Amino acid sequence: MSVTEANIEVIAIPLADIEPNPDQPRKFFDEAKLEELAAQFRSVGQLQPIVVRPAGDKLQIVMGERRWRAMHLVEGASTIEAKVVGSVDDEKAFVMGISENIGRADMTLMEEAQAYADLVGFGYMAEAIAEMFGKTTDYVRWRMDLLNLTTDIAELVTEGKIKADFAWYLSKLSPANQKVAVTRYMKGDFKTETDASTFAQALRMKENQEGFFSDKELSTKEKEDKAKERKQAKSKVDQVERAGTLLEELAKLTPTELADLFEGEVGKHLDAVERVRKSAAEAVKKLRKAKAMSEAKQLTVRPELEVEPKAEGGEGEPEPTESELAEAAKLEATAGREQEEPVAA
Repeated sequence: MSVTEANIEVIAIPLADIEPNPDQPRKFFDEAKLEELAAQFRSVGQLQPIVVRPAGDKLQIVMGERRWRAMHLVEGASTIEAKVVGSVDDEKAFVMGISENIGRADMTLMEEAQAYADLVGFGYMAEAIAEMFGKTTDYVRWRMDLLNLTTDIAELVTEGKIKADFAWYLSKLSPANQKVAVTRYMKGDFKTETDASTFAQALRMKENQEGFFSDKELSTKEKEDKAKERKQAKSKVDQVERAGTLLEELAKLTPTELADLFEGEVGKHLDAVERVRKSAAEAVKKLRKAKAMSEAKQLTVRPELEVEPKAEGGEGEPEPTESELAEAAKLEATAGREQEEPVAA
């Protein structure tokens, strides 16, 4: 909003004379949050006016639909304080509406993604959109990637049943594999969000390179060597399990007991356990990926799992940019960390 518009007089306008903008980027309004705002209005009144513009015989909301909706919940309220601006075209109204909503907790991922895509439709580049809203260019692109999700999966994202990180990895898959991954996710097959995202990554690898496991026929000698290697690996894992039992016993002791037990050598033992911890974290990351790759390799997508892509999806997924490839590599490198928030957030 310009300085001139900011100084426009605030007036009381009948609620019935105002209508929402049909192009408002946010479509979901939390009823509980609206009631909280209505309670605030009842207690202290309306603290911030909404912004409207002329639209035929009505005034259309530019900013403040949430306040307008909440005011309808206030018994006896018939007007709302507003500023009327006459120099706002459709594009500017849309940008102002997005500016108000970006970052709100109740704006869904899919609404945000569609808002950015609509701005692209107005001719804005991802870089300009990012600068406009204080985001990174990759963040904006990641959000728009979500529009590659099938309609039913996008609805799960909107309902908050699928988190941003996993949703982004899903968006890189074919519709059939999206459904494969989500079916397992909704069944609770994954212990963590990271496990789910890693499995989606493995499916993507399978799509791009079916032979990420060698299909070469092994000779008798190679089979014998492989069997020997597996036996040795199993033996080492058995030792890891025994070491784990010892660490569990140490973890049960209090710091005072450990200081007394390892008097003069606590630092040495701490360094040893720290080395084990770092190696274990790296091994967990690689084993998690190996597990996902193994499960992906064994999957055969049935024809009935093929899902029609969303109409908005265009003619297929675009080739990733160098920036996207670099960011995907970074995401893969951090796949072993437990993440509550989306990587792109």
